[in-house]
This record gives sequence, C-alpha cells and structure tokens, in this order.
Amino acid sequence: MSRSKADPTQTPEATELRAFAYRVLGRREYSVHELGQRMRMKWSEAEGIDELIGELLEALQQENLLSDERFVESFVRSRISRYQGPLKIKAGLRDKRVDDALVSMQLEAHAGEWSDLASEWLQRQHTGPIDYDLKKKYYRRLANRGFTHAQAMEAMARNT
Repeated sequence: MSRSKADPTQTPEATELRAFAYRVLGRREYSVHELGQRMRMKWSEAEGIDELIGELLEALQQENLLSDERFVESFVRSRISRYQGPLKIKAGLRDKRVDDALVSMQLEAHAGEWSDLASEWLQRQHTGPIDYDLKKKYYRRLANRGFTHAQAMEAMARNT
C-alpha cells in the first residue's frame, strides 16, 4: 500500500509507529531526539520512515505527549535521587541532545541543593573523622559523581 500525501497518518507504518510511541511514553518520559532515535533503530529498513517519524514527533509534541522540558525535569529528579551532581547530569542530558537552555534552567532551579546532596552522599558513605587519604578518596568519588570542586570541598568541610 503506498502512502497518500493527503493523510500519511493512516498508513499501517504510521499506526504502528504511533502505537509504539504511546507504549514507550507510557513507561517514562523521552526526549524528542531519544524517541526518534529509538524508532529509527526499530524501523531502520522501512522506506521513507524518517519523514514519517518526523511528522509523528511533531504531532506528539503538539498534543503535549512528548516534551523535552518534562523529560529534563524527570531526568534531573531521577539523577538527584541517585546522588549525582550537576556536571554528570548535564553530560547525561547532552548525550540525549536536549537544548542547553532547558538543562541550565533546570539545574539552576536546584542550585542551592548540590552541596547538601554531596554532603548527604558523603555522610552515607562514611561516618567519623576523615584523614587526608580518605579526603582524597572521597573527593575523587564526588568528582566522579559530577560534583564541582567547590561542592566537594564544602561537603568535606561539613563532614570533618
């Protein structure tokens, strides 16, 4: 069956794509790029699929079923609950190809919490005095978790 230019949403491929999108969006939020990439991997061999996916992504955004802003909020909340810092969260969102303005806005909304989060993680990891070698170890771990130098040092100062 050939696709009609008048209504491309009535083809079997379009119906299958839309059902797939509803299914995956029902589980969690996706960025526009991430959902498009996932669909392209699943239907990589279908002819003219890129155009169809693009149209579907636009329609889902207009219906407010797909939103990069909601995805960023969800992603940041999820990573904060895992005690990850702003640098690691920003890198993760960059991999998802989300607009930097959305990322910055969401990270700034949590600006006062980063040192507290680093301190809380450090308290969970170690109680008692921290000597020089432990400071080095925990500084590296905090840096690997995506906290800045200032946030890591403030967390250490609170916990010594």
